[in-house]
Amino acid sequence: MDKYKNYTVEDFLADDYFIQWINDPEEEHEAFWTEFVAKYPKQRVNVEQAKFIVSMFQHEQEKLSLDETYDIWNDVVRSNKRSKVGRWGKWMRYAAIMVLVFVSGAVSFYVYETTREVHYELSEVNDPNQGEAKIVLSDGTEISLEKNESEITYDSFGSQLVVNNDTITQSRNEGKELMNKVIIPYGKKSMIMLSDGTKVWLNAGSQLVYPSVFLRNKREVVLVGEAYFDVAKNQDKPFFVRTAELNVRVLGTKFDVSAYPEDDFVSTTLEEGSVGLEIKGKGLLAEDKQILLTPNQKISLNKATRETTVRVVDVSMYTSWKEGILKSESEDLIRLIKKIERYYNIEISLKDPLVAGYKISGKLDLENSAEEVLNIIKLTVPIDWTKKSNGDFIIMSK
Repeated sequence: MDKYKNYTVEDFLADDYFIQWINDPEEEHEAFWTEFVAKYPKQRVNVEQAKFIVSMFQHEQEKLSLDETYDIWNDVVRSNKRSKVGRWGKWMRYAAIMVLVFVSGAVSFYVYETTREVHYELSEVNDPNQGEAKIVLSDGTEISLEKNESEITYDSFGSQLVVNNDTITQSRNEGKELMNKVIIPYGKKSMIMLSDGTKVWLNAGSQLVYPSVFLRNKREVVLVGEAYFDVAKNQDKPFFVRTAELNVRVLGTKFDVSAYPEDDFVSTTLEEGSVGLEIKGKGLLAEDKQILLTPNQKISLNKATRETTVRVVDVSMYTSWKEGILKSESEDLIRLIKKIERYYNIEISLKDPLVAGYKISGKLDLENSAEEVLNIIKLTVPIDWTKKSNGDFIIMSK
């Protein structure tokens, strides 16, 4: 064991015993490397990086030999002087993984198949209170969504979409999924009917990437923000919602996913049917967690600790936003304010931090103005508010 204490990533990749652990782990391997990392914690990073590299070079149906794995890694090392894009392109040709990564505030989604590589990319999500609501088609064409609540409908072939009663023809590429994305900033919402009949309600400050028509043996979309899904049943093509923290798999059901990058928690609330969730482990050595939800259950994932909580809830508390209603039950004022900010595209600051923990219960009609909503809140807790010249608000204690 001591011989590994000064190993580099390259050393681990050249070690048969290490690669055997990744390729075909047995209890003996698991015990050895767990003890090693505990004894030499400074080596954890090198072990994780090496494990990640080896795992990238494994195909779902065909494991590479030790020599093949190391040869590929040597090719990557020798290409260090090449461009970064070229280097990652080579890695991805051998990767048999699905990855969601944040790079400079953007989300990219990679899917590798034996015949092709697909790269889905969402635009910048750091500042969703800026910019306009729009669809970006696969050819780069941008279609503005001028209404605060837009509707988008695809035909079953993915060749036509109707945007707020305007019909748009989209080019088709036989045998290839053409990726579209919808960007909804704060202050707006959208309902999208996908080509398979699935309906998706996108909440304010959200983005969705999806194919104009589903051609593969599974239906996949990528979400940043919050959306309610009414998934069309198809036993032969499971439906996946992929986020940065968790993946949701269903055949046909109704559920809500809230996965805003700025929030501390990611949640899924199931209304009907059943969903399987894959919670991504923290760190490359951590294993993913599989959880099955049944109707009226909500799962919350703490991004920092990776702890999950499953409880029975009133589903309407988490789905009524699509009807313009915010329901809350003993919800912290600060969390309710964040939802109001997104809906109205305003900023609400707290002059007195102590009011953040006030518990709010009740129902807010978001058809009312922001001022009316704040007036209703101040009837239930001892606060007051004032409006700044730029249209933002300050809340203070009474």
